Amino acid sequence: MPKQEFDFVDMMGPVVAAAIFAVIVFLISFTIINWYCITKKDDLTVFEKMGAKMNVRLGPHTMMQIKRGGYVSTYAREEEEQHRKMTLSLDKQQIEKLISKDEKMVVDGEAKL
Repeated sequence: MPKQEFDFVDMMGPVVAAAIFAVIVFLISFTIINWYCITKKDDLTVFEKMGAKMNVRLGPHTMMQIKRGGYVSTYAREEEEQHRKMTLSLDKQQIEKLISKDEKMVVDGEAKL
């Protein structure tokens, strides 16, 4: 049996196959897993941490959560409380507007029921 001779192209076959495999795994992990399987209550991903250095959002978490760092689940209660306070303050502002509007109407003699 004669000796086989391999060209450079023949030697590069496994390298090209490995590179294609690595690109496919990267694309699947970045798109499908990072955007669809990670919820906002999960911890930060490596993609999000890398993107935070360049001010780019690369995942489901907000930039504020990423910049804060740590475990996102520990901040969920704080964000709920902050949201509740904001909605209550908006309600108070709306009530104050209505009261001041009613007072103006009474002062102007335009009180209508």
